[in-house]
Amino acid sequence: MPSSDFVDSHVAFLYASQTGNAESICYNIYETAVQRGFNATYNVLDDYAKFGFSELRTIVFVVSTTGDGDPPDNSARFWRILRKATRSDKHAYAHLRYAILGLGDTNYSNFCNTAQRLDKQLEEAGARTFYKKGLADDATGMEEVVEPWIDGLWAALSQVAKCKGDSDAAETVEAEKDVEAEKDVEEAAEALAELNVEAADNATSTEGSVEPAPHEVQPLVLDFRPMAQTPSITNVARVTAPVCTATYEDTPVEPHSPDFPPWSAELISSHPSDPSLTPFLATIASSTQMTAPEALKRTLLIDLELPSSASHVDGQWRAGDAFNIYAPNHAPLVRALLDRLQISNSDAHKHVRLTKRNPSIELPAHLHRFSNTSSSIYDILVWSVDLCAHPRKPLLRVLAEYCNEKADRERLLFICSRQGLKTFEALRNQTPTVLDVLHAFPSCVPPVERLIELLPPLAPRSYSICNAPGGNVWKIAFNVVEYELTLDVFSLDEEKGAQSVRVSRRGVCTPWLEQLAQTQEKPQILVAKRPNINAFHLPTTGDLKPDPRPVIMIGPGTGVAPFIGFLEQRAHELQLHPQSSPFMWLLFGCRDATLDYLFKSDIQAHVDSNVLTRLSACFSRNAGSFTSAGKYVQDALLANQNEFAELMLQKNAVLFVCGDAKGMGKDVNDTVARILCNYVEQHPEFVRPLLQALPESKLPVDLEAQVLTAPQALQVLMVWSAENRYVRDLWA
Repeated sequence: MPSSDFVDSHVAFLYASQTGNAESICYNIYETAVQRGFNATYNVLDDYAKFGFSELRTIVFVVSTTGDGDPPDNSARFWRILRKATRSDKHAYAHLRYAILGLGDTNYSNFCNTAQRLDKQLEEAGARTFYKKGLADDATGMEEVVEPWIDGLWAALSQVAKCKGDSDAAETVEAEKDVEAEKDVEEAAEALAELNVEAADNATSTEGSVEPAPHEVQPLVLDFRPMAQTPSITNVARVTAPVCTATYEDTPVEPHSPDFPPWSAELISSHPSDPSLTPFLATIASSTQMTAPEALKRTLLIDLELPSSASHVDGQWRAGDAFNIYAPNHAPLVRALLDRLQISNSDAHKHVRLTKRNPSIELPAHLHRFSNTSSSIYDILVWSVDLCAHPRKPLLRVLAEYCNEKADRERLLFICSRQGLKTFEALRNQTPTVLDVLHAFPSCVPPVERLIELLPPLAPRSYSICNAPGGNVWKIAFNVVEYELTLDVFSLDEEKGAQSVRVSRRGVCTPWLEQLAQTQEKPQILVAKRPNINAFHLPTTGDLKPDPRPVIMIGPGTGVAPFIGFLEQRAHELQLHPQSSPFMWLLFGCRDATLDYLFKSDIQAHVDSNVLTRLSACFSRNAGSFTSAGKYVQDALLANQNEFAELMLQKNAVLFVCGDAKGMGKDVNDTVARILCNYVEQHPEFVRPLLQALPESKLPVDLEAQVLTAPQALQVLMVWSAENRYVRDLWA
């Protein structure tokens, strides 16, 4: 605990967020801090220069992790200055006290890596924590860690920072909230005994048929039977206070293109510290379906023409880079939501301005622009808030306040309670839109501005470029995300037997891109190059000569996309330096060799021209065929484990992996570690150098050992990752 004389007059709440979750959680904590009487500010990490990061003394960080343990894009610049400061001065942040809440997913390797790295670097630079680190796991439900971490924060924060004005302000606010929460719990407990659970007989709050209701509404299957056996509920999330007011004008907004945000000009004229990241409008020039009609997934290849005005990216991108696409929420979904909120079409398109209710509490970052320039509620719902994000308890708790029917309110309170955790998890697992949630509780009609401030920002979607520089085109390959879930329906009537409901789900960006590509015109969309923070680039010597090190590329499905760019780049290098012949090995996988073998002709052409030295193609549905190297890419690795290990251990090869993080990425990581253990068991001379390269650990290391343990093998992979010899580009 810091010394008693360290009491700050200001607290900074800083976030790094890829999808908007960390941003929303940080904002909720900041808002509560202001209400408690703390002098607080709220900023994204990349704005470090604006708020004077190096001068701050008390900080609460909320940071997520993306990809293969990477920090979010909106913290890339911050990490550069943090590394620079800590390298030059080991006491650079000795004045700082901090707390960290990290968001992650244990389905991925490098769980909460951003939070762990931040904690380590700050500690090494002399900073000290004033409150325990929280690491929330989305695989088991982030609320299990987030809510108790926030509850315990205030006592610790009060030891290092003071409140404005009345010293009893924080206690008064807390007492009022406790009374309100206790009242809610008491009312809910009373209602549990009275609530008629017959309405939950089919266990879905949206009664009716399997067929989707009009306006894209999908049923939710929620089992409320446990409410009948619950005498009381506890740990109900508190209601966050409203933060914005919507002021309407009588005039409608001017017509504009539906294919990019109305404020695109503002984004295009922005001046980021890295000019190559400035957004611009690109044209969808062509589209090709890469998979057969009967394939399980529909994969498209789209060519985007870059305009002459995008000269800021000329020479600033390489094979392996990715870019963001600013995609809207589905227009029919927005129209249906407006109808559900009882907002007329004319009102939805009127000019509206969002202003702060409390001068001390800033609006959420993604709503700032609407306090200075007016837009329409329709445009805000289309372009600024994520209507398909996983519902969070703070949203559901507020929705309970706007239910006109007691049953709806008590069910929402139950979902927000500790006793309703399984029902909450069932709700999240069904990935509903906010419209689906509202239709599940028919009497709930929240004000639209309340909904807007609670929903997370609509983040741009990221796609790998699958070609090398040369011309004014970016090519992308993607699966169109449209699928169905089969949900089991519970019944109180045994005679009804087992039942099920099928619900439809769709992605935000890919169905929209497919629809645009099918139009006769050549539509424009807003895009921006992403920072390549994990060095996912083909090694080069810097003079266009091929790097002599072997390259191993693992990319099943659309994960192969950036490697097509790698192969194009290497082909160009070999044209300039034909005497070079670096080893390149591609491990590709798909379901069926005849239905979804992406880039087959391109890959074969690179094999025929000796650009690609070795190809291992795996087909999970016809793995027994003579053309298949195995069922999955990890099978091909194991089948060639000695050659793979020799390339990595003896020839200093560079390993790239691209694709799904939860399945393939984790399996390949474990397989590579297993191969290392197997190989050094037969070649113990590699044990000592591998162990010597590991970072210092509290666990004893026997340098005379003749084997490599599985945890040590995983540490070796982390060392290779830090050396950019094991580079991964993974996604959910």
